[in-house]
Amino acid sequence: MMPSAVDFEKALLRTLREDAGLYALVEGKVFALLVPTGTTLPCVSFQRFGGRPANTLAGASGLEEIDLLIDAWARDYSEAKAVAKAVRAAMPANGPRFGAHLIEDQDLYEDGTNYFRVSMEFKVWFLETE
Repeated sequence: MMPSAVDFEKALLRTLREDAGLYALVEGKVFALLVPTGTTLPCVSFQRFGGRPANTLAGASGLEEIDLLIDAWARDYSEAKAVAKAVRAAMPANGPRFGAHLIEDQDLYEDGTNYFRVSMEFKVWFLETE
């Protein structure tokens, strides 16, 4: 049985939560899709917004190409930038299970909450192992 997107999410959560530099800033507060109500900032959320297997004429290659959005949330701009920098440092360019490359990032301000956010889009190659 081939791993699913859940396997990638587990690997991503482990990578981000176990990174010492990121942990020093967010204390392990890394969430899929939504930041739970009542969570203190700073924190990180991520969303997989696309994915496709890399197939060949011979069949499945064992790789999946994933489009990933990671948001760094904070109470002020400099804190959001510091968390985003730590996220980028934690994402492996060529790791044992996945490699990630930053495509673009964007600085945002959430008017209703007065939160600052850096939104980062990554292209990820995930090795689907059995």
